[in-house]
Amino acid sequence: MKQIKQQTSTHLQRKHAELNRRRDALIDSFSKAASNKRPAKMSAAYKRICQTNEFLQALEHIEVDCKSSPDTGARRYTVSSLFLHQCFQKLTADEKEQFFFITGSEVGDVLVLDQVMDLVHERRTVLGVEAEPKSTHRLLIKLEQFGHRLLAHFHSHPGRGPEATHPSGIDRRFQQRLETAGHVAVAAIFSRDGYIRFFRLDHNFSLEIHGAGVEECESNVYRLTNLAAS
Repeated sequence: MKQIKQQTSTHLQRKHAELNRRRDALIDSFSKAASNKRPAKMSAAYKRICQTNEFLQALEHIEVDCKSSPDTGARRYTVSSLFLHQCFQKLTADEKEQFFFITGSEVGDVLVLDQVMDLVHERRTVLGVEAEPKSTHRLLIKLEQFGHRLLAHFHSHPGRGPEATHPSGIDRRFQQRLETAGHVAVAAIFSRDGYIRFFRLDHNFSLEIHGAGVEECESNVYRLTNLAAS
């Protein structure tokens, strides 16, 4: 665990340095635009400086949380069966892959998955989905402003059955970046016929589903029942 925390700290330090370099370059661009009396470029540079400052502020909060939050063992998540059915309908509304963030309340040491946060997508196809980076950063900053955390991310896969819910290399790399940065988020992949696989790469979590309409097939893999009633 100490090694993981050290890796997280190193990753955050690299990101912090990268954002500082970006801000310095933007300040230089702003100064040049001001010297050349180009207000449009000044305005664009100023907006990007403000945005970078917001990212830095959010990153600093994450760094503080990582340093001050003790390890509490396995993370505990709970989610309602009705919410999972609603997410399934949203994720499979058309033939293209869909992806969104999940947040919610934290009751003691239990993380409640109960609120969808939609993302702006750069690309959506039958075989993949890619979120627009600025939209992703804005949502993370909004969560920070309201005292919430990213608790999960849900997305759909093509295909049917539990085999269709295995994470791809892209899925695993995205989850790895979150875990390395200290996020508590758990991932869930939905098939087209109602199978769901929850996963974290550290395997350090437990999940409780409240309500009927969901059956467990194997460890952390579930099947939605009564889909006609969704």
